Amino acid sequence: MGQIFPRAAVQVCVIAQNCLAEAYLCQVLRRERLIRALTLKQFMLSSPLQRGNTVFVVDQCGLDVPLGECIRHLRPRSSDPRFVILDYEKSNEGIVQLLAMGAHGYVPHADVSRALVRAIFLVVANEFWVPHDAFLEFLREAASVLRKDTRDCQTTTPRENEILELVRIRLSNREIAELLQIRVSTVKFHLSNILSKMRAKSRRDLRAVPSEQLWKRLTS
Repeated sequence: MGQIFPRAAVQVCVIAQNCLAEAYLCQVLRRERLIRALTLKQFMLSSPLQRGNTVFVVDQCGLDVPLGECIRHLRPRSSDPRFVILDYEKSNEGIVQLLAMGAHGYVPHADVSRALVRAIFLVVANEFWVPHDAFLEFLREAASVLRKDTRDCQTTTPRENEILELVRIRLSNREIAELLQIRVSTVKFHLSNILSKMRAKSRRDLRAVPSEQLWKRLTS
């Protein structure tokens, strides 16, 4: 992959459970004049305006919380976050799982000094830094999930589709019943069928946007 340089300095937040690993990663990043490296503590102390577009470099090795939860927690704290994950050598299947959780890049520990800065610049340019074979496998899995979503939608009846749309705009069962002039028990019956057909556990799952459903199903 060729080198891509951003037009402005890139803010990078380093997350590592081990303080020595954190110091090493910051040292590697600060060699590049176009990178402003911060620890997680420094990032959290900054103002929302300063957080802006941030690349999170997460060392998965020794991380106390599951990586998926870490990404979900960090995503709303930056207006346009990117995630580069560091870990031991992973198989294509493991890298697909990272992409499904929302990662944009993966760098093995052994390649950090050589490839981390390049990976950061690439994900800032809205690209992915992962092996080509792993990315193709991810696309195949994503396409399979989307095809299944389409089949699932085709199995719902017109009345179920009506109720599903009303659930997605956050109407209660009673409000749906009044609007459609049917009984609340009838709404509950249709809703139970919808949950079963869409493999959803709650109304909240039905309100999820398609991309959120994709990540959830790929990681299940």
